[in-house]
Amino acid sequence: MSVILSIPTLGLLAILQSAVVSRLPLNRGTADLVLVVLVALALQKTVTTSWQWSIVGGLFMDFLSGLPFGIFTISYLLATGLALIIRDRIWRFSFLMQLLVVFFGTMFSHAISFLVLFLQGSDISLGTVLQVVTLPSVILNFMISLPIFILTQDILEQVNPQE
Repeated sequence: MSVILSIPTLGLLAILQSAVVSRLPLNRGTADLVLVVLVALALQKTVTTSWQWSIVGGLFMDFLSGLPFGIFTISYLLATGLALIIRDRIWRFSFLMQLLVVFFGTMFSHAISFLVLFLQGSDISLGTVLQVVTLPSVILNFMISLPIFILTQDILEQVNPQE
């Protein structure tokens, strides 16, 4: 997939995430639509520009987020790296790999956010963050993973049909 296509696609997804998905929380956790799409793309064998898509998606989310700049870019790059390692090592891919990488990507994102906020002097408890924010976010990300996984496969098949 072209890197130029990533700008409008991830821009719309970032706007959708900040305007709609963030308004549908489970407890205090929200789904990370951009992360799930980036993982679904990185796990596809036909996609060769996963790193570039992750940088673009991370920059969009960093601009729209209230967190310090760079947190989303770093966490999306870590999730993409894990997805590419899994894609190269496992011969037969299944939807379970999507769930595994989404889980660790969510954990990366929340761990980096917690660490940065803790170092800035925020008085937040790790147990509370795990119960109130991280676990609900993982559940919501799992809920949107299957539809996004199937849509990503279908769109990639339409864009790059196999011979």
